[in-house]
Amino acid sequence: MLFLALLILTALWIATRGMRVWRGVADAASESADTPLPHYDGSAPALPKVSVVSYVLRDTDSLSEYIDILLNQDYPLLEVVIVCDASAEATATIAERFENVEHLHITFIPPGSHNLSRRKLAQTVGIKAATGDVVIITNTSVVPASQSWVSAMAEPFIADSSVAVTLGYARPVATDYTGPGRWYRLFDHLVDTASWMYSALHNHAYRGDGCNMALRRSLFFENKGYASINPLMDGDDDIFIRELSRYGDVHLQIRPESIVDTCWGEDANQRHHDLKDRRMFTRRYLPKRPFLRQGMLSCAQWLLLICTLLTGMSALFDIQESETLIDYYPMLSGVAHLIITHGQGPSIILASLAMVVLAGTWILETLTYRRMARALHGARLCWSVVPFMLWRPIGNVVFNINHRTQRKSHFTWQR
Repeated sequence: MLFLALLILTALWIATRGMRVWRGVADAASESADTPLPHYDGSAPALPKVSVVSYVLRDTDSLSEYIDILLNQDYPLLEVVIVCDASAEATATIAERFENVEHLHITFIPPGSHNLSRRKLAQTVGIKAATGDVVIITNTSVVPASQSWVSAMAEPFIADSSVAVTLGYARPVATDYTGPGRWYRLFDHLVDTASWMYSALHNHAYRGDGCNMALRRSLFFENKGYASINPLMDGDDDIFIRELSRYGDVHLQIRPESIVDTCWGEDANQRHHDLKDRRMFTRRYLPKRPFLRQGMLSCAQWLLLICTLLTGMSALFDIQESETLIDYYPMLSGVAHLIITHGQGPSIILASLAMVVLAGTWILETLTYRRMARALHGARLCWSVVPFMLWRPIGNVVFNINHRTQRKSHFTWQR
């Protein structure tokens, strides 16, 4: 019983430390929301020019509306670079449609380049075409939540010259997800996002979101672009972030103005699947500490639950054993009867305390998660938080096993 009590205390300590990640992100988001964003105008001294490099992922029917959203941002020194994954003729047609639009440049990546990452190639072409000191990387399926999005993403570079990268938050649109796993996918995305955000807050950035990140253009070329990860299809928003952190600070920007919405539409489920597959692959090249922290939190969930069940079963066994002993020896003296009956006390007390600790931990986890979800404008779940936490390590193992045979597809030489 003493061993079970020690395990329960250990699991409680691990779970409490794991919840610090959610609390830390929620506190940072709340603090950022309470701090007003500076207003920039053309007269501001040493204001860097910002280039938004956007990769066209969908058809170009809504491209005009998307370009209007970007060009209507309130940042004064702004240009928009649209990179089309199309033929030169198709790109020329698109460019002709917008030839009279100021501060807009449209380019393309050549078709037929299959032995490399199309996404990284598009970003490289866009960054080379850009003329801004700061480059924001995104795609045309992303919609800024505010007209001050560019200002919010540029603000860290203006305030601190040592900032090399700014990481923003890309919020999934809940209504895009369908099926029985809809809410779990939103939960999984938010928990994973909180992990890399917490590491960035403590100067150990290992990942960002490729839909919403900014960097100094000069550092891209100083790092020789994606040269070190060209053999990989992925790595542009995690391994690449680790490389750029050598040149300066990585700043996490989670102001309400810096948030963008990822509007995947009917492809949302598949996008979540593909992103998870990418993350599972590239984590081998990243620091182990954040993933160990997530794993320990998941283990603590099961350890606490199992230990609580064992203490309850032990208490029930002691009660049944004492009742059987008294039934077989009815002539026991009153003192002996009291001793046997009293022996149930410690087991019952420990089992009761274990259940209180388990229930209290689950309630605290749910409240902490909801606070983080509220701060990040995510899906605020309630009763499903605990079942999702228990399922997450199992689901990750199953996902990893099912995708072992696809690992070669993450190398460009397989394309």
